[in-house]
Amino acid sequence: MNLLKTGSTTFSRLSSARLGVLLFLLLWFAYGAAINSSNLLDFDLQQVGVEAMVERHHFYLEHEIPHHRQSKGDVFTYEGHNYAAKQPGQFMVGALVYFLLHMLGLSYVNNYLLTSALVTFFTTSFVLAASGVAFLGIARELTADGHGILHSRRPLLWPLAATLSYAFATTAFSYSGIAHHDVLASGYLVIAFYLLLQLSRQSTSKRLAYIKAGGAGLLLGLTITTSMLPFFMVVLCTVYFLYLRRWQLLPVFLAGLFAGVLPLFVYDAVSFGNPLLLPNVAGSSMFPDTFFHFDARNFGDKLAFYASSVVAYLPVFAVGLLGLSYYPRQVRRSPEFLTLLALIVALAVFVLNIKSDGDCQFGPRYLLPAMPFACLGIAGFAYLSSASERRLAGLAVILAGAFSFVVNLVGALGGAMGCPHGQNAFWNNLALIRQAGGRSYPLALWLLLPLLACTALFLKDVAAWRKAKSSPA
Repeated sequence: MNLLKTGSTTFSRLSSARLGVLLFLLLWFAYGAAINSSNLLDFDLQQVGVEAMVERHHFYLEHEIPHHRQSKGDVFTYEGHNYAAKQPGQFMVGALVYFLLHMLGLSYVNNYLLTSALVTFFTTSFVLAASGVAFLGIARELTADGHGILHSRRPLLWPLAATLSYAFATTAFSYSGIAHHDVLASGYLVIAFYLLLQLSRQSTSKRLAYIKAGGAGLLLGLTITTSMLPFFMVVLCTVYFLYLRRWQLLPVFLAGLFAGVLPLFVYDAVSFGNPLLLPNVAGSSMFPDTFFHFDARNFGDKLAFYASSVVAYLPVFAVGLLGLSYYPRQVRRSPEFLTLLALIVALAVFVLNIKSDGDCQFGPRYLLPAMPFACLGIAGFAYLSSASERRLAGLAVILAGAFSFVVNLVGALGGAMGCPHGQNAFWNNLALIRQAGGRSYPLALWLLLPLLACTALFLKDVAAWRKAKSSPA
């Protein structure tokens, strides 16, 4: 009997690993296939910074590359040099990829679209796909049998619905084809939270625990190096780790955290003469709208803006927030769930109290770091007590998810630059797509076949998993 149980557990772990690999490849190839020339041209600042590091060996941006047109709006002058008003993490991770591509003979000068597409594919698309796998792990942990989901014979259904909602029905999909700081940081944050959750809920070997603690610290540090938007969320994740009282892991966690922010310190020291002088602070005279400042009128305006943006671009976000209330009391009182809620609240407090709302964006971009944590609420519908309630919740998820998917698919395929600011970017992009606005998809032909193959294998594995779980023991 024990042998059979051990064999079943091993099979389950292998099936989970295979499902995770297929999910990663499906998301990665889908994001890569959607990378388009519109985003690569409109968001060229990300590529300019990469090229400066690899080919010119400096951090400032006093040059141009082919098709360059956007970066002047996000650049400031400091002591005679021009710098991006962004955290440097997006440039640094892109530089690692571009360094290898450049050694293989590719360059922005010779083939801008293909080169920038590959840089994006191996940075943003890769990190987002990995965060989708981590998200599935979090959702499955929150709906494990130990939390009272024994009435459900399909425990994978709701976590998968939540995962696909996050991956394809939020603004993350629209920005998956851009080497963008906010979406990269959001991906790092989700993976870090998953590693911390594993430290709190799974008994692992000492060596693996050290790896997870160091990895979580590193990713939290990289989150700050890449974007200041989720800064307070990183602080809360650090507090959560301290709450776990895994003191033997604290040194490696702090070492990982320091390693993650060290590139930022180096960048600031070299560029501005002070390792703690951030780009937005150095250029604060040009970008004062990103600093926290409470103003009642601004708060009300931002609240109305984000509420209308959620309705227009991702109603699945609101459905997910509702689903968070359906987790049972023992889950809602757990430190990881309280941290999850605190992450959403912390970001909301910040974005509602700054003047900027993200110029020319597709959807509410500043809510990106909160979107995965809100979508975890979709898995909470698994705890509904009756089949009729779960069917009703499923219908709401399908309707909201389908609407959100269509909107963000247009953003992913048509471009996330929503100018003129204040207009509905969805309708503008849809009109341009209908007019065949001259976009190209540099990686689509290479990725379409692998995408279809991975999708078929993924669906086959999900069907096999559901069949195995519903079979009597």
